[in-house]
Amino acid sequence: MKAPAVPMNLSQRLGLSGKSRLHWSSSARSFSSNMRASSTTHSGGSGEAGENAMAAKGIEPRKLAYLAIRSSGDGSLESALDALLDKSDIATNDKSLTYAICMAVLRNRFKIDKIIDSLVTGKKIDDEVRDVLRIGAAQSLYLSKIPPHAIVSTAVELTKFAKKSSASGLVNAIMRKIVSQKEWDFVCRDEIERISLETSHPQWLIERWEKAQGLDFARKLATTNNDEPPFTIRTNTRLITVEDLQERFAEADISSEIDERTPEYLYIDRRHAPYKLPGWDEGLFSVQDPAFGLPVWALAPRPGERILEIGCAPGGKLSHLAEIAGGDVELHGLDISESRLATTRENLTRLRLAEDVTLHLADARQFSMPGHFDAILLDAPCTSLGVIRRHPEIRYRRSPDDIARTSMLQMELIESAIALLKPDGRLVYCSCSTEPEEGEAHFSPPPEGFEVRRIISGIPTEFIVGDFVRTWPHLHGLDGSFCAVIRRS
Repeated sequence: MKAPAVPMNLSQRLGLSGKSRLHWSSSARSFSSNMRASSTTHSGGSGEAGENAMAAKGIEPRKLAYLAIRSSGDGSLESALDALLDKSDIATNDKSLTYAICMAVLRNRFKIDKIIDSLVTGKKIDDEVRDVLRIGAAQSLYLSKIPPHAIVSTAVELTKFAKKSSASGLVNAIMRKIVSQKEWDFVCRDEIERISLETSHPQWLIERWEKAQGLDFARKLATTNNDEPPFTIRTNTRLITVEDLQERFAEADISSEIDERTPEYLYIDRRHAPYKLPGWDEGLFSVQDPAFGLPVWALAPRPGERILEIGCAPGGKLSHLAEIAGGDVELHGLDISESRLATTRENLTRLRLAEDVTLHLADARQFSMPGHFDAILLDAPCTSLGVIRRHPEIRYRRSPDDIARTSMLQMELIESAIALLKPDGRLVYCSCSTEPEEGEAHFSPPPEGFEVRRIISGIPTEFIVGDFVRTWPHLHGLDGSFCAVIRRS
């Protein structure tokens, strides 16, 4: 079966579940152009990833993990590992182990490095050797089913593979110490530093969360960010009911559950790549976290309305709008990326919704067309700090400056969006950031001439804070998100 055009994380392509699954959601990829540029800057670069992919055939999981980590630099791991596995002929179970090793390194890098540094005092180790040690330590500390002797021996073998044979003795000695000690504790100057170390989140981010919400909140959020998120799908209710889709899955011996808070969504509890699930080719569902259905419910499309989504690619919210509108609205989607807009078109086609939507390739800040819109959904580019549990590399890519820079871009887009509204039109703004500068601050107070409307469109009250929607991984089990509705006063 041909792989789908929908953008999927590596874990979905492998059909991983449980402790080794990372899932796609549309807002998780809402980066501005400068954020995309900064996130692709890493040691090795795409050239090294390409060369490593050529060497991947026939290689075992730890070596494959090493090549991916060496290609990815500061946590930009997914594309490197994706390219390597495409060239690899290892079994699915070995691919799963490769992924698990990489995620263990990525989600726990601060503590792993602290342990390594405590054992190599006075010695300078090469980056290649450090990555070998990271892989070994991650297996010992976080992948308990791997025998200690196998961890040590494969680390030594990996040192030779890395062309650092002279460090084999050092690696052997350090790894023996690591596998012999399961619990590691370090003196920290305060709880902020301890949470940062234990959860591998930068201190500046823990400090922001502590200042805004308290220390216990910050600790629980950071801890949850290292858990694997659930695998959730949204039913295409234009084509099938949730209950009938659930029955289709049951006939294929696939267990699923409905969350009554978000009844269009099913939670799948077994390992399956989405495009292998019953109904994928028929367009019966999309992969999406329920948090990103809330802005669509907040917009609540009405028959006869003219509606625009800004930042619509790759089509998660846009297709949801088309599904619940039932063809009774004039629906437009706009995005600045030609390739992502092409993916949106493919996704809409699979869902049997392409004829219901008109797509536009444009920068929203320069976009204009005859007439105005009754409602606009602005899916804002953001720092994506609310989806760290799905994309753990984000924690290493972001800085406080990114928040300020992205907030300014969001304000520009809000101003452009409200200029496209009819006199009585409404704007729904959403982002997948935890930070108030990318959410509440834009509407406290709202833009001149507008008022915030309390969101009541069938959204569970537990997701509503004041006049806004705000979800948190550790409180709600959903991705972190924000949503607001404003209209002309």
